[in-house]
Amino acid sequence: MKKISKTLVSAILALSVSGITTSCSSENNDELNTIQTEAETLNDQQALALADNALFEYYHKAFGLSFIVETFTSKTHSFEGPESADGPLISRHELTPTNVYFVNRWYNKNSAVSNANDAIEKITAATGVSEQTKKEAIARAKLARALGYHVLVRLWGEVPLYTSTNGDTKTRASIDAIYTQIVKDLEEAAEGLPASASLPSVPTKAAAYGLLSRVYLDWGSNPLTYDQINAIKDQTTDPAPSYTPARLEKAVEYANKVTGYKLNSNFASIWGKDNEATKDEKILTFVHDGDAVGTGNHQVHCSWTFGFNVEQENHLSPAQDSFLAAWDKADKRRDVSYIDELYDAAGDSIAQFKAPVTLPRYGKFVDRGSEGPDECYKLNDLDRVELRYAEVLLNKAEALVLLGRADEAKDAINQIRQRAYGDNAHNLATVTLDDVKREWGLEFVYEQKEWFNLARWKDVIKDLESVKDNEYFDESYATAGNIGRNGKVVNEFFAKTYKHLHAKYDNRQAKYYRFPIPVGKSGESLGITPQNPGY
Repeated sequence: MKKISKTLVSAILALSVSGITTSCSSENNDELNTIQTEAETLNDQQALALADNALFEYYHKAFGLSFIVETFTSKTHSFEGPESADGPLISRHELTPTNVYFVNRWYNKNSAVSNANDAIEKITAATGVSEQTKKEAIARAKLARALGYHVLVRLWGEVPLYTSTNGDTKTRASIDAIYTQIVKDLEEAAEGLPASASLPSVPTKAAAYGLLSRVYLDWGSNPLTYDQINAIKDQTTDPAPSYTPARLEKAVEYANKVTGYKLNSNFASIWGKDNEATKDEKILTFVHDGDAVGTGNHQVHCSWTFGFNVEQENHLSPAQDSFLAAWDKADKRRDVSYIDELYDAAGDSIAQFKAPVTLPRYGKFVDRGSEGPDECYKLNDLDRVELRYAEVLLNKAEALVLLGRADEAKDAINQIRQRAYGDNAHNLATVTLDDVKREWGLEFVYEQKEWFNLARWKDVIKDLESVKDNEYFDESYATAGNIGRNGKVVNEFFAKTYKHLHAKYDNRQAKYYRFPIPVGKSGESLGITPQNPGY
């Protein structure tokens, strides 16, 4: 395995965190030590470390985003801990401002913004930093600030917008103002970042361009404002979608600027420790070196929490097996995205993740090479993939379809399908928006895209209503010990599945296009008003 080198700041910050995180909800909340130095004494290495401090704050607790973006949909549920725990509460759509996953996501994305502001001011004022390094370090900090703000605006809508260390952290800004700042930061980042790098963990111009295609697609799909959500917060129907063509054109423009990348010919070769340094498709990744200091990639831990123990309830799990059952077995993404059977650690027997005992596991972050999957769930040391070329292609395809240029979208979407099937026999002759949505779902299983996509498409309620078609929504699964519709005895796992599916359906409301503004880490009010509608 080729070891990926860490930036200076990752090593410094990793040493400042103590304890092993074994539970997703019991996150280590100690504030990370930052580099204490006067701006005028900065050297090149310290300037880059300051910028990467902001990036570290953005991604080091990124696993918690799965509990919102994945769990708050029809496809995923959380059985982490008792039913009163924060993961299951989100899974059942019982939301409060005190939920740890909202509190910590708000905290670490705002910390990324704050650290970026601090870095930009100190690096700008520094006299001991070379001009080239200063330019790149500031660009990295602006990339981090844009990433932080994009998550904040998508989850909470109008949030405080501050771009200096003494900025206003209480007053909510308009969605357009926030997106304008995100675009400004990414465009300026593109100017200062290098054209290429030896590893996908080093931000480049292509990363900024790819993120701009993501941002403009979201912004061009007209995110709902506070007032719009307030007017429909109790409704159980989705609002009508609308679009701003000029922004969608920019999504296409920036997707076209991402050059020098291609899809890996083998979908499976994207994943696993031995493939971390491969950058054909990976445009931006973040390094994780395991859980010994609390900084592991918990997309691994939460999806493969108990390894081959099929009777333990994972922290995060698919909520259905019908999607897998209906998936064309010729599509090579299928058996990477889900695990329904796998050789155990000894390699001499098959562990099955199937009804009537359990449901399939998410497979992308279960490393099946190197030390093997039995160790992977403890180490959590697979890198986080923030942006890959497949997303750029789908951003482009979706924008083109919405612009009425579906014929131009065929090449982008068929590149993805050709890789999936290994031939062009499954190419689409015509492309609709439903085709694009379907491809997002097939390509990005458990990659923290699901709810963001649903909100952009104005399909949040439609998705929650779809649980009625889930096998385990049936009344026969309501109580452990019953005989389910499949003719098998219902265990506690499927009784919980029934409960969560019904809660998702019963609690569906348009207010869920936004999440509650959380309290602070000590339970204090953040002083940000008004609270989002319906909370």
